[in-house]
Amino acid sequence: MEKLTSKQKIAKLASIELKGALILPSIGCRLNLPCIIVRKEEKTYGATGRTAGADVVKGENVLFFDDVVSEGLSKLEGIKPLQDLGARVETIVVVVDREQGGKENLEKHGLRVHALAKISDLVASLLRSKHISEERAAQVLKYIKRTP
Repeated sequence: MEKLTSKQKIAKLASIELKGALILPSIGCRLNLPCIIVRKEEKTYGATGRTAGADVVKGENVLFFDDVVSEGLSKLEGIKPLQDLGARVETIVVVVDREQGGKENLEKHGLRVHALAKISDLVASLLRSKHISEERAAQVLKYIKRTP
């Protein structure tokens, strides 16, 4: 992440509320970058709007982070409010790519997607270390292939 943020001159980190937002502050502290949380719906009381945390500044490069990518639709929904406010979002980092077409879908929208791991690699590693059986590994991979 440090290489990625320094190479691309990232000004801020962002994520959608829920799981990605739970991990984001730790990454922001480590990289010394402010964080933006994108809400699923606009809040009309207290800290209003679709975003919370750091201000979105027109023209700033924001790296979008989340826990997993499946189809990629929630990433596009989360990025849109940032772009509407003038941020440039070109890169997405996810912890796990479920290998269900999301990475490719996001790349079709001109986004760079970096996954820290792929689900098939995690399953293979668990199988090699005998933390799951061959039967269970096959079940997981079969489930991932048929579930978007």
